[in-house]
Amino acid sequence: MSLQDTMNEKVLPLATKFSQNKFLMSIRDGFMVAFPATMFASIMIIIQNLPTTFGFAKYMPQPVTDFLNNFLGPVSNATMNITSLFVVFGVAYALAGQYHATQLYAGGIAMSAFVMLLPIMSNKNGSYIDINLLGSKGMFVALLTGIFATIIYSKLENANITIKMPESVPPAIAQSFIAVIPGAASLLTFTFIRWLFTFTAWGNAFDFIYDVLQVPIQGLGATLPATIVVLFFSQFLWWFGIHGTLLVNSVVSPIYAALDIQNYNAYQAGKSIPNIICSTFAGSFETTGMILAISLAGLYIAKSSRLKHTMELTAVPSVFNISEPMTFGVPMVLNPTIFIPWILSPIIVASVSYFAFASGLVPYPTGATVVWSTPIILQGWLATGSWRGAVLQIVMFALYFVIWFPFLKVLDKQYLNEEKAQAAETQTETSAQ
Repeated sequence: MSLQDTMNEKVLPLATKFSQNKFLMSIRDGFMVAFPATMFASIMIIIQNLPTTFGFAKYMPQPVTDFLNNFLGPVSNATMNITSLFVVFGVAYALAGQYHATQLYAGGIAMSAFVMLLPIMSNKNGSYIDINLLGSKGMFVALLTGIFATIIYSKLENANITIKMPESVPPAIAQSFIAVIPGAASLLTFTFIRWLFTFTAWGNAFDFIYDVLQVPIQGLGATLPATIVVLFFSQFLWWFGIHGTLLVNSVVSPIYAALDIQNYNAYQAGKSIPNIICSTFAGSFETTGMILAISLAGLYIAKSSRLKHTMELTAVPSVFNISEPMTFGVPMVLNPTIFIPWILSPIIVASVSYFAFASGLVPYPTGATVVWSTPIILQGWLATGSWRGAVLQIVMFALYFVIWFPFLKVLDKQYLNEEKAQAAETQTETSAQ
């Protein structure tokens, strides 16, 4: 049995099952709830820092600078800094759908359970909540709360342990009564959890999860070796035709999102940005530009009609980082000829990018949410707030072009031989007739 057959029979079913896990799918979909708000925040922070980015901040009148800071500064507190609230609701909503429970009520109950765990602080002016707990520091609490609060809620609702109203009661009111007992059970559970943590050295669930779980995992996830592992599995799954990016992101999104917020807040405050690895790095300085480089390299060397036509069709989508036409059109899926560059080239390019940041050649990613379809060069500038980010993406493109070139020549030769053999076979059949 060949290696490819072994992977098809042993690895593919496992990868498919993993990709269909309801918890991973819920985490993936739940994080998307925060996307519109964080995208808005990213655009605003870019606008706010335009004078600094292009070096004319010192020429700006002070009233204009004050206006930008006062008008756009508070945006982060209503968007990036409350990402955990989006996450807890989004994960609960998506997971309730997996359990066929009432999604809206499950999301609301999970959000209430999350707030239940928040430590409330007081001073002479009244009570308050540390907003950091609603952002990066509360990310893992939000994730766990969204999952476990929804499991409790959904199990009870599906078991019909609910208050049933007469049929004459309007459906919206009847549904709210159905949610009472499952919601109360979930909230009572989290009330008990909050109470138990008051007897610990941490005093609350947030500090416990942050110190014991989140900090170690973030520290590991923010390293280059961890990034290489993530890239390997993402590309490996793609080679089987499974959307590796979505699947792997469902695991690493909580880590990257917390690192994003740390970078974003530091950038906004004009402080040193702490992290190289984050969603911005993963989205802009790993695989971005690879598909475009493959398209242009393929067009340059193509002698076979198949490769030429494929690259012509994929050239325009690849400008906007749309990979599916090439992935399934070449095809990349289960193609042994391109297995090596498909796996190794993103790892090489990501490593080069990492050292470009680590050496200070390029300023650290700002944590801004940059739309994945943004063309290279512009994307690199938006991701770092610097022209050097754009230059790094040009270097990435060149690396991809050089790495893929010899493999595409081999692929083109295979296609050309197939076309010649087919043409010869057709000519023989014609002559026989």
